[in-house]
Amino acid sequence: MRRFALTIATLLAATAALTACSGGGGPLPHPAVTAVSELLELRRGDARDPAAYEPYVGDPELAAALAGGSTEPTGTPRVPPYRDPYLSAESTSTADVAVVWESDAAFDGWAAVTVFSTALEDGRWVVVDALETTAAPEPLLPEAN
Repeated sequence: MRRFALTIATLLAATAALTACSGGGGPLPHPAVTAVSELLELRRGDARDPAAYEPYVGDPELAAALAGGSTEPTGTPRVPPYRDPYLSAESTSTADVAVVWESDAAFDGWAAVTVFSTALEDGRWVVVDALETTAAPEPLLPEAN
């Protein structure tokens, strides 16, 4: 009986430690959401190295296009502020990630929402397309939006 109690105490302690390490907040975001979030962080930070974009787009030409082509001073955000990206559709090898953009005078005429289509390629989620829209799709997880 004592061994059983010790085992239960050890399992509870391990569970508490894992919960603390995870931040205690709900489930981790879908890897496609993480990929889109990291790509947007690069765009907001005005990353100009094509290699920085390659893990998120899978196409070296697109990575180069994202890194270049700006006449703005270095450090100027390339996308407006945005709400947390969220999963709006999912299959085993594709996922749609919706991004609702915040209004910003520097980005006049920017779409209200972009839905990034992602695909699982070689074990990583990459953006394969993007669709601009005026209405945000419903999130798969209600608390995500």
